[in-house]
Amino acid sequence: MTILSTALGMVFYLLQAVSGESGYAQNGDVEDAEPDDHSFSCYSQLEVDGPLHSLTCAFDNPDINSTNLNFEICGSLLGVSCLNLNKLQNKYFIKTKKFLLIGNSSICVKLGGKNLTCQEVNIVKIVKPEAPFDIKVIYREEANDFVVTFHTSHLKKKYVKQLMHDIAYRWEKDKKDWMHVNLSNTKLTLLQRKLQPDAMYEIKVRSIPYSEYYEGFWSEWSRSSHFRTPTVNHAGEMNPVLLIISIVSFISVVLLVILACVLWEKRIKPIIWPTLPDHKKTLEQL
Repeated sequence: MTILSTALGMVFYLLQAVSGESGYAQNGDVEDAEPDDHSFSCYSQLEVDGPLHSLTCAFDNPDINSTNLNFEICGSLLGVSCLNLNKLQNKYFIKTKKFLLIGNSSICVKLGGKNLTCQEVNIVKIVKPEAPFDIKVIYREEANDFVVTFHTSHLKKKYVKQLMHDIAYRWEKDKKDWMHVNLSNTKLTLLQRKLQPDAMYEIKVRSIPYSEYYEGFWSEWSRSSHFRTPTVNHAGEMNPVLLIISIVSFISVVLLVILACVLWEKRIKPIIWPTLPDHKKTLEQL
């Protein structure tokens, strides 16, 4: 009887453990499953392809299962109520000229016909500019400085024309210490005295909207460009070539002086001041 009671107790205990692992509590109620996090972020790019604008969205959690999920934007559109974004790997993308660029739009994550989460956005407030390109660094020896220039496609655009640029440069031996300069034009002058001599530098640029109407995020970094600073002599240090020339010149001058002293009485002085004949002695001889 005792053995039977023990066996029944063990079976009852195992049933409780299995029911707990399978999602049931001891009171028999089903535990609530945690909902997936469908938070997301979006950015727009205006006139990315002629008159076409683009919108790109992605989930904040890259590991989310997005197999049956879609993005839809509604409101502030020209001629339509809503547009669906196309899925490209882990991003959702649309290129269109139907954005009004006035007022807010609603962007929703949809599962079938159900909205899982939505955000109110203004297309002109989430602008991400295109990355700058063609960085050039020219050294001016007469001015002892470097002139940095670059290009941006936004100079030819109709909408987002005013940008703030972040120019970052660093000595390649120092992998972490980036120096930053912000400016609104596409030309920067770096003084040679503020850079390490005979050193390789890396430089890159990014941009952000800089106006009252258009706002947004930093662009991607441009491709890095590299330049080398010239060697600079320290104060009191002479160039080796000039030093050799100076030594040779000094030795030559010393040798000329010694040679002149030796040959002065016998060779040089008679040529410069020849001896005049004594007329008195000449008449006596006659």
